[in-house]
Amino acid sequence: LSPESKNKVALISFGSFRLGVQSVDADIDALALCPPHVTRGDFFTSLVKVLGDDGRVTDLHPVPSAYTPVIKFYMDGIQIDLLFARLANGTKLQSLPSSSSQDPKKEEEEEEDDPTSPTSTVTPPNSTTTTTNHQPHPRYEFQITDEDLVGLEDEATVRSMNGVRVAQLLLSSVPNLPHFRFVLRAIKQWARVHGLYSNVLGFLGGVNWAILVAFICKRYPEASPFVLMRHFFGTFGSWRWPRPVRLVKVV
Repeated sequence: LSPESKNKVALISFGSFRLGVQSVDADIDALALCPPHVTRGDFFTSLVKVLGDDGRVTDLHPVPSAYTPVIKFYMDGIQIDLLFARLANGTKLQSLPSSSSQDPKKEEEEEEDDPTSPTSTVTPPNSTTTTTNHQPHPRYEFQITDEDLVGLEDEATVRSMNGVRVAQLLLSSVPNLPHFRFVLRAIKQWARVHGLYSNVLGFLGGVNWAILVAFICKRYPEASPFVLMRHFFGTFGSWRWPRPVRLVKVV
C-alpha cells in the first residue's frame, strides 16, 4: 500500500508483550489486521517476499496450513509470530493514527505510571524508585470490537483475532493493572520453576495463567500484590475442577 493510500493495516500485539509481562527472551505475538481487499494469499506471498528481502529478518517460516496460520520469523534478533485477519468493513482502519500519535485509552494511561510496564524499568509496587520510560509516547493499540466480527465467515480469521480480544478483555477487566502485572510475572515464574508452564505438555500456558490471575485481581480489588498471591494459591489450591473460572457473566 502506498503511503498516500487511505487503506491502512493495524499491527496489534497480544500475548505476554501486550499484557506487559514478557520476559527478556520472549517472542512477540502480533496480528496484522487488514482491509477487506487484502487476502490471506497476499499475506503468505507478497508479505513473505517483502520480509525475505529485508536484511533484518532471519529464520523466516510461513505456516499457512496451521490451525491458526502464522508467519514465524526473527527481526533484529527478536522472535515474532505474525497472524493475519481482515475486516469485512475497513472503514475503521482509514482513521488509524500515525506511529507518533498518542492515544488516551485507559490501558495506555495506566501504563505510563506502571512500574511493570514494558516501557518502564521494573520496580516493585509501592516502591519510591522513580521509573524511566524508554519510549517517547504510550503505545497505541487498535481495539477490536464485537462489531468488527460481523460479516466474518473465515474461521481462521476469527481464531486469529482471539488472542487480541482476550488481551483486551484482561487489560480492561482488572482493577489495578500494575498489581496484575506484578502478580502474573511472579506466578508465571513459579510455574516455570515447578515445570508447570506448558500447554503443549498438558499444563497451563501463558493466557491460562493470566486468566486465573485476573480472576483473583477482580475478586480482591483492594489487595496488595503479595496478598493477591496468597489468595491465588489458596483459591486454586482448593478449586473444584472442572468448574470454570469466569471473568464475565455468561449471558
